Amino acid sequence: MITEAATRGQVELDLVSADSTVARAHHHAAGMAVDPELLEELEKAVTEEKGILGREAYR
Repeated sequence: MITEAATRGQVELDLVSADSTVARAHHHAAGMAVDPELLEELEKAVTEEKGILGREAYR
């Protein structure tokens, strides 16, 4: 997300910090409850984005 925002010029990387100890937790480990339909849509969006990014690497 930070990389995408930086590509668009929407963030100054000097001011960005990420704590990986928080980012690593899987949603099941944190007790997060997500509507199954929403989760399916999010997974579909990630899959589509990965496909788009993969095709760009071959250009």
